[in-house]
Amino acid sequence: MKGQMSKSSLGSRSTKNVVHARIGAESCEVLEELAKRQGVSHTQALRNLLDDAREHMAEDAFGSRLDALARTLAGVIEQQARHATRIEAMVAILRKVEEGQVDREGQILQTLAGVLALHQLTYAHLLGIVESSPRAAEITTSAQAKIRILQGEG
Repeated sequence: MKGQMSKSSLGSRSTKNVVHARIGAESCEVLEELAKRQGVSHTQALRNLLDDAREHMAEDAFGSRLDALARTLAGVIEQQARHATRIEAMVAILRKVEEGQVDREGQILQTLAGVLALHQLTYAHLLGIVESSPRAAEITTSAQAKIRILQGEG
């Protein structure tokens, strides 16, 4: 077991020497400190650094595009808000038109009721005149014939 520990110890020391030789003493210390803080191996700490660097590179490469897309999206949202405001105004106008139409229909119905009442009074008055006339039978027959023609029966 001691032989294995010394081999792994020797292997990690050899790795440390290679890393130290490749990146320098200062960078090696930073890597060791980073590995300790993250609780990972030197290799994993280095992978994490490379992943972070890749993300930063992607942000640098695509950041301006993302900003442009964000501005475009904000413009689209503003335009949709303007359209929604216009639609709300149109709906309000249509409601007012409908209310006005209901009022006009009510006035028309009221006028028709008045005309109908006047017509009924005139009919009653004429009926009284016809019934008291010596030609009542002749007038009734003629009126019934005209009604049949108007109804399409004659």
